[in-house]
Amino acid sequence: MPAGMNIETGKIHYWFYDWKNSFIVIECLENLIKEYPGKEIYVILDNWSAHKSHDVKVWNDLHPRMHLVYLPSNASFLNKIERVFAFLSRDVLQNSNFQTVREAMERISNYFEKEGSIMV
Repeated sequence: MPAGMNIETGKIHYWFYDWKNSFIVIECLENLIKEYPGKEIYVILDNWSAHKSHDVKVWNDLHPRMHLVYLPSNASFLNKIERVFAFLSRDVLQNSNFQTVREAMERISNYFEKEGSIMV
């Protein structure tokens, strides 16, 4: 589940996928471009290979409003979305017993829609 946070408003942007690769990263970045038309967008990323792939770099060259900022290695504690994932794990996922994947996705969505902005 890729996710990002608008640090000004606290809004959590998240997407559900069955897999992860650089094309999913690009799709998420495109969603942010649409969500914030005409604005400069800064995205903090870790050093996962899909974030630094050739495809992502080429896409980024074509989208000058999107600024990708890579964290130093072993510095995930600097990425605020990691804290959001910790809250999600504690409040939703730990000790849960979802009957279906759809149920888990709905609970995660409800959590971010109702409680996401408290994580600013």
